[in-house]
Amino acid sequence: MTQPPVTVRAGTLSLGRRSLGRLSLGLLLLVATAATTRASEETTQPTSRWYEESLDGNKTGFRRVVWAPSTWQGKKTLRDTTTVVSRTQRNMGGVRDTFEVTSTSELERGADGTVWWMRTRVEEPDRVTVDETTWTGAGYKHTTTIVGQEKNRKTVTLEMAEPVMADSEAFLGSRARAGKLAKGDTFDMRQLDLRKRGASVAKLTIAGTEELEDEEGKTITCVKVVERHPDSGSEITLWLDASGAFVQVRIGSFVIRRVTEGKAEAMPSRPAGYSITVPAIPALARIFNADRTLVDVHIRADEHRKLPEFPTSPWSRVLQMKGDAKEGWLAKVELRRYDDQAAKARIPLVDKKFARDLEATALMQTQDPLVRQTVLEVVGDEKDARKAAYKLARFVYTKLANKRSPNVAQADAVQILKLCQGDCSEHCLLFVTLCRAAGIPARRCSGYVCIGSMWGSHAWCEIWTGQWIGADPTTGEVGTGARYIFYGYPDRAGSFPGEVSSRSRGRLRLVFTRVEEGRAAFDLSDPNGHRIADPKGKRFVHALAGVEARDVPADWRVRLSRDNVMMLQGPGFSAEVGAWGDQGENMDTVGRFVRGQKTTFAGVPALLRKSGTNRMYWIFSRRRRIRVLVGGADDQVLAQLERVLAPTFADPAPAWAPDAKETPAKDAAPKDGEPKQEPAKPGR
Repeated sequence: MTQPPVTVRAGTLSLGRRSLGRLSLGLLLLVATAATTRASEETTQPTSRWYEESLDGNKTGFRRVVWAPSTWQGKKTLRDTTTVVSRTQRNMGGVRDTFEVTSTSELERGADGTVWWMRTRVEEPDRVTVDETTWTGAGYKHTTTIVGQEKNRKTVTLEMAEPVMADSEAFLGSRARAGKLAKGDTFDMRQLDLRKRGASVAKLTIAGTEELEDEEGKTITCVKVVERHPDSGSEITLWLDASGAFVQVRIGSFVIRRVTEGKAEAMPSRPAGYSITVPAIPALARIFNADRTLVDVHIRADEHRKLPEFPTSPWSRVLQMKGDAKEGWLAKVELRRYDDQAAKARIPLVDKKFARDLEATALMQTQDPLVRQTVLEVVGDEKDARKAAYKLARFVYTKLANKRSPNVAQADAVQILKLCQGDCSEHCLLFVTLCRAAGIPARRCSGYVCIGSMWGSHAWCEIWTGQWIGADPTTGEVGTGARYIFYGYPDRAGSFPGEVSSRSRGRLRLVFTRVEEGRAAFDLSDPNGHRIADPKGKRFVHALAGVEARDVPADWRVRLSRDNVMMLQGPGFSAEVGAWGDQGENMDTVGRFVRGQKTTFAGVPALLRKSGTNRMYWIFSRRRRIRVLVGGADDQVLAQLERVLAPTFADPAPAWAPDAKETPAKDAAPKDGEPKQEPAKPGR
């Protein structure tokens, strides 16, 4: 679960690992290298402006822009130099990480906004990254370099017939100065889209005029411009003064506003904080093994953000959306297991259709000697794609046992291997890199995930093992349960997880209404159904945790408490059974946390610790950690207790079993007039 600070990357303005919206180069240049007053384009004196940045009303940083006439390869140009400083703190379920980023962007452009050259240097505590984009005469060459690791250079040549525009401010500047922008005017502006590796055409609309305060507190009349991305639908709103320079920019709840130097540099004593997790309602210990779940996603109204459009995918799809922009929305979302254990593929795969999912990047150095050696040691001579991927997933899970975030927005694969630490973004990136190096097509995915007790922003993976399936190295899984809401692919053109994330952040409440595991199906919309107590039938079930007792003796008492605990008491003994989502632990790794002797309980492997007549068992079953505390039981009672609790550990009967008692709820289609969800891209 990740989401560090606002950082600038070529082609993306991101809230760290969660983009505020998929931006073309033009939109990036607007917010990263915004020009200043252009009342006289011929001036020979540099001009400087200051801006402060805020997210949800909390200051995250500032920027200084210096503009001056220049030349580039014999062309008369305008040069913008922008320095951005940001400092934020992420709260991930009580774990707080502070991120500090300084970036410097230099831009050479024509007076009409034509982009000739741009370079952005991003400095983080443990790394410096340089992105450079250059006009070649026939297209653009884009290079990313991790300083000190020249071998990690990544070059992408983008061919197009003519140069693109830097930003809407430069594109509309001369018209603003001439007073030729009227409400309702529209313009098409070509921009460079790096993920698309081509050009996009943004639509600019003049929305009218509004009164704003300038940096000196004076009220001025500004032209309001709305820029819309042609594919994602993301919007930037900017306000231009009479000189054609922007006074304010808004991207959802992220705002850049022109201020004085003193106000810009006055940073708060504490970094702006944001949370990326919300409670799971109710908590579901059995979530990791769920085949299908239904979730009510409540979306709070927000005047500055549109409704998030969750794309359809093998993980999740919206069945129904209702509500309005004033009262908020309710999305009924279906989540499904994403796996195909019968699919087979031999590695390495070299099919051209997988080229994008096997390529190396600046962050994913598949040809690096350390990466290649790691794959050789972990995979060995294994040729089955699924088995090899599982080995790599378990390696990443174990290697990155320290889940603290590094001091960079996104560490590269070599750095992760050396640091041996990282949150889900590092797990995901390293796993994808190792898979690609092994010849397994793999790509990163972004969205929201439930881990039982909470939901949070998350990065996981999709891999090819004869079919595309889900994989999550953060929890050591190949084949994923019904616990993900998919936002998109961060590295794929036509997919916009950042836009979904920026519209969703801080306004979601998620409530499970149904869970299915095998043929067992439970309606969770009624809290009375969370716990099933049937003394006459001698059966007790904790539906949320999958804890079950059958054939309970008449002289035993059973009590179901909280979301995950069953208490049993009989003549001379007592027992407590608790269940939690296993987070990737198993009998091989739990020894790091629990000491005990290997044994069995109810026929499954267990670890046992004894203290007098008290016993504690740890069992890993159906992707849950189950702890059984037993006091006072002799061998005969203990054997009976194991028989009573055996259904807790048994594999669920398949959903197609002929005696299945319940059937899944019928899917509900969106009603007329309600938002329709488009398939995730790229399609399968």
